[in-house]
Amino acid sequence: MFRQLYWKLTGLVIVAVFVAVIITGSLGIFNVIESYEADFSASVEEVAKSDLADSILYLMNSETADEIRLPQLEAVLNTYAGKLGLDENRAGYILSARDAGVIVPSSLSSSQMTITDNLLNAMRGGKGDKVSAYSEFLDMACFIKNGNQVTDGYILYVRDNKTELNILIQRTVSQVLWAMLIGFIISVLIGFATARIMSKPLRLISKRVEQFTKGNFAPSLDKVPDGEMGDLVRSFNSIGMVMNRNLKQISAEKHKIEVMLEHIDNGIIAFDTRQKVVHINTAAAKMFDISNPDELIFDNFFDKLETGLCMAQFMYLDTSKSQKRDLLVGEKHINGYFAPFKMDNERIAGVVCLFEDVTEQFNLEAARQKFVAEVSHELKTPLTTIRTYTETLLNGYLDDKKMTTSLLTTVQNETDKMTAMVNNLLLLNRFDMQISDISKEFFSLDDMLRRLENMFRLEAEKKGLSISYNRTTELIDVYADQDKIERAVKNIISNSIKYCSKGDKIQIFAGQLYNNIYIKVEDSGKGIPKSDLEHVFERFYRVDKDRSRERGGTGLGLAITKEIIEGHNGTIQIESEFGRFTRVTINLPVTVQE
Repeated sequence: MFRQLYWKLTGLVIVAVFVAVIITGSLGIFNVIESYEADFSASVEEVAKSDLADSILYLMNSETADEIRLPQLEAVLNTYAGKLGLDENRAGYILSARDAGVIVPSSLSSSQMTITDNLLNAMRGGKGDKVSAYSEFLDMACFIKNGNQVTDGYILYVRDNKTELNILIQRTVSQVLWAMLIGFIISVLIGFATARIMSKPLRLISKRVEQFTKGNFAPSLDKVPDGEMGDLVRSFNSIGMVMNRNLKQISAEKHKIEVMLEHIDNGIIAFDTRQKVVHINTAAAKMFDISNPDELIFDNFFDKLETGLCMAQFMYLDTSKSQKRDLLVGEKHINGYFAPFKMDNERIAGVVCLFEDVTEQFNLEAARQKFVAEVSHELKTPLTTIRTYTETLLNGYLDDKKMTTSLLTTVQNETDKMTAMVNNLLLLNRFDMQISDISKEFFSLDDMLRRLENMFRLEAEKKGLSISYNRTTELIDVYADQDKIERAVKNIISNSIKYCSKGDKIQIFAGQLYNNIYIKVEDSGKGIPKSDLEHVFERFYRVDKDRSRERGGTGLGLAITKEIIEGHNGTIQIESEFGRFTRVTINLPVTVQE
């Protein structure tokens, strides 16, 4: 602040000095020019009124030869050279009034002078005394009458190339520049001294204000001046104490609110009426992937989200109170609540936006609806079959033992399918509810896989398939629920047998790699389309729905398998190339037996 005061005062003094010097210098230059013009005119007029004119007429009218007369004329003219100030910069001539031809000096007698306004006036018998320092040169022409005819007369012509005048002007300008430099130095010193004297009592106030800006409101000025300035400083101290007490309370409340806002899951963004962000919590920044909140504009931001809202609605429309919008941000479903807040209970100060991420609830509801629909669909077919066959029996086929047996067998099979589905659904429900009934023990994975190879060999051979098991490394005993791991592997092998064709191969591999034991089931069947791979572990998902239903599949086997493996802190992944192969890999963590 004081630096600005110093420069302002110094600037004013400098400007004042510069103006004074420029005015004085301009007047000096004007006086130099005016004096030079006056001296030039006066000297020529004085000579023109002297005996020079009579001498010129006497010599020009004599019968003396030009060889004698012209030198005499030059001598006469040179006699007045001092009065005329003739030198290398100022020349004098005697000209003919007829054509401005040069008579003297004799060296130029064969030439003519350039016709100027002054010379033209003299050639007409008038006075050529218009002298101007702003022309290319100074000149003056005095007509000397000879007889009755103007053309018979002569002209005394003096011409100055202004070299001396320019030197005088340059000297004056140099003096002005030196005066300006000296004035600048003096102005800086005067401005500094004046600003220092004026700012001394203000420094105390400035120091107190600076402490205010840093948040220090306690009185800290030991040397309080007397008089009105001292009263002002003491008033600042009193204000600081009040502000210090109030700001501590506000800071505590602000911190409490900020902590609360930062630790809630909902996103909060507050905009002012200029549409700029005044507050945003971490949840909102993550929710909308906002890296630079300062660039956020209310209208632009919510226009991209297609909310149909703008700040003007909240500021100018009385009907626009709190608003609710359902937003779709990528794959996120977000409920947005918009509420204006006021300043002094009168003017709208901005809008607070609350965002609730309901993606999980939305997905759960969608999954629930899909699950209900799929369960209903899966139960509808066997129930329809049972009802149809039961009605058939009741309508007169009870006496036909063979038909009755066939129909009841179908009913029994459909009932078994529903029972299996219900059991699978109950098992998945237990996984969902995280009800653990896993009973772990150490067992030989190698023995289990050899047993499964033998178990499925006959079923595979009936379809013309080959099945084999190979152990790639030594296997330690696995600490897991043997029944559940066996069920998971059975589901995978069973799927391979179901969807392979005659001549295909099913290979089972097992081995240990670092801290994992892996089981791979690979078949050379028709494979799974790439678009279906990411969905195969979903409940009720079937790649080939019609053939799966014919073969008794419910679409729950791989979902159960995934839950079992993940329940053992393992991983399962599936790879496939349509028309070539399918490979399922299970990884289980190694547990060392004590």
